[in-house]
Amino acid sequence: MLYMHVMDITRLRHIVAVSDTLSFSRAAEQQNITQPALSRSIAAFEARHGLRLFDRSRGGVTLTPSGSFVVEQARAMIRASDEFSRNVKLYTEGAAGRVAFGLGPLLGSLLLPDLARRLLAHGPELEIITAVKSPDQLLADLFDNKLEMIIGNVWQVSEVHGVALEEIGSLDLVHVVRRDHPLTQLEKVTPEALAAYPVARPVRLTGDQTDAGTFVCDNFHVLREMVEATDCSWITTPSFVHAELASGSLQMIDVEGFSNLKSGICVITLAGRTRSPVSRMVSDLVRMAMDDLGAEETASLDRTGT
Repeated sequence: MLYMHVMDITRLRHIVAVSDTLSFSRAAEQQNITQPALSRSIAAFEARHGLRLFDRSRGGVTLTPSGSFVVEQARAMIRASDEFSRNVKLYTEGAAGRVAFGLGPLLGSLLLPDLARRLLAHGPELEIITAVKSPDQLLADLFDNKLEMIIGNVWQVSEVHGVALEEIGSLDLVHVVRRDHPLTQLEKVTPEALAAYPVARPVRLTGDQTDAGTFVCDNFHVLREMVEATDCSWITTPSFVHAELASGSLQMIDVEGFSNLKSGICVITLAGRTRSPVSRMVSDLVRMAMDDLGAEETASLDRTGT
């Protein structure tokens, strides 16, 4: 069906119109063409296939047995053609098709539930495949063409060759510790005072060795519980710990030289690759979700007095 000429589908529509109305004049009016043009269209089909589709008499127009067979086939072809056109239109609008993208653990927790809701509301016929992994695993999947895009932190990929970055927003970052941590007694925490305690991180940084120790885990829920139960400090986004900040189980500390920390968020794709309409729509929806998240972060920081 995909290889049929547009003229073939048009002629099939003419045949079905005559079958439905049993009138060449009414069918021509329905199809917005003249009656002679409609008659020529059907005659051309009959000549090409060696069939007679309609008998005309004083009593009107009747379908021949060959006509009945052709009309049945024509209806199926027209439905398939219309469905094909509809699906292509939806795909062009980013409302149909398949998209595979990845996120890190934090962004997965923060964005994915709301993003999935937005995606399915925009295109209920989408096939959405997501992967929540560490940055190095996501990049490997991107280069293996298992993912079309990654939603990640700018700093994690800024020096990676062969990728293109589209910045879409940023997240505020703060230092947090448990409620009765000794650092909460200081009005201003120096980097030296901070270094006296272990740190919690989602990834190991180059040269990441401190006298006080480091706890590395890519599960942010585990990190949150560890910080609540130990002397670890943690740089995270207020959005992820807003409930703990509100209850007081975690507290923000003001570290000298680390005010107004932000993490840039970007869409990461392979350089030089043409992106699908669906992936572009995902970028737009992520940007909207980031704007909403930013508003929530501002409100969270205001409530905690920072």
